[in-house]
Amino acid sequence: MRVVMAVGPFADPLEGQQALTGLARGWRRQAGHDTVTARLLSDGGPGFLTALGAALTPGPDAAGGPPAEAPAAEPAAEAERSALETPLPAPPQAVVVTGPTGDPVPAEMLLRDHRNGAGRTAYLEAAHAAGRHLVGPDRLADPGALTSRGVGELVAAARDAGATRIVVGVGDLACHDGGLGLLQALGAGADLADLEAVREDLLGTELVLAAATELPLLGFHGASAALGSEHGVDPVTTQELEQRTGRLVERVSAVLPPRHDLLTGRRLRPEREPSAGVGGGVGYGLLLLGARRVPGARLVLEAAGLPALLRGSLVVIGTPSYDWRSVHEGVVPEVAHAALDAAAPTVVLARSVEVGRREGMSLGVSGSYGARDGEDWEDLAARVARTWSPPPRG
Repeated sequence: MRVVMAVGPFADPLEGQQALTGLARGWRRQAGHDTVTARLLSDGGPGFLTALGAALTPGPDAAGGPPAEAPAAEPAAEAERSALETPLPAPPQAVVVTGPTGDPVPAEMLLRDHRNGAGRTAYLEAAHAAGRHLVGPDRLADPGALTSRGVGELVAAARDAGATRIVVGVGDLACHDGGLGLLQALGAGADLADLEAVREDLLGTELVLAAATELPLLGFHGASAALGSEHGVDPVTTQELEQRTGRLVERVSAVLPPRHDLLTGRRLRPEREPSAGVGGGVGYGLLLLGARRVPGARLVLEAAGLPALLRGSLVVIGTPSYDWRSVHEGVVPEVAHAALDAAAPTVVLARSVEVGRREGMSLGVSGSYGARDGEDWEDLAARVARTWSPPPRG
């Protein structure tokens, strides 16, 4: 049997690699008769460049096995892969940008020349410049003073490196400034008076927002509210941040009047677009600059070439937690839907399982398995392999 493992997302890339290696080793230990292909995935948040670096660099399987070969009859994944056809230059290019507290922090870019020689893609990870790991818990309790400026500096560095296509992975970040720092770093000015000029300057550059979630910018389910429900920020602070973000939207509307949809005549409101609230509004800043939004997990999935490997395989998804959030957004639903399209059975392996069978069946997931006490990733995979891939008789 051919087994395709898709593992992620993990906030710590090293932990993700350990999980990937452990799951693949455990399955091979129990079911050595199977062919196992393992890929580390990301939803656009932390670990985005690590997953892409493994996906875009030809070589052995990410878990140490031989390179996987797609069936000859499978078509290419999608147009999204058109720029992902040449070997990735190594190593990634290092840059220094402004961190969320204003101090300099190291970051990286993955640069890849296009197959036809016309242009270059730069892959950026917003967490390098504004990740929550860069800030202490006391500052995270009131993120209003933290900045996304470093993300804008990363975009500027990518342009200086000759990028004609810039893909920015954005997930949960420390900053919550509505993308203001990002826009100012690109030359919009302290009061955003030059925002239109920045947008026009970027017209020749394709911007892609690889978003981890569809979090809206404003409202009861928006970015500020999520700080309270997910990170325990007190209600007074979240309300102040909501009001500040609302004033930012008003200022943006004054200097960059909303455009109209040519078909419906309705005004286009970037603040109401899905993923505008991701990264505390970094998504909003990128959408203002004309970025095209794609689910980050889907982009990495296609870059890894997994859709072409799924037909005729058992698909194993490894994820830290299989819960109400992971079942709706990110790696789990993207992989499960791709497997469903390929008529491939899917099982989920996680440290904890909080999703019932009914929710899983809606994704096409045939079973889910949580780790038992004292059970690591390798032992979990070996236990599941005994059920799904018993040794051949005789």
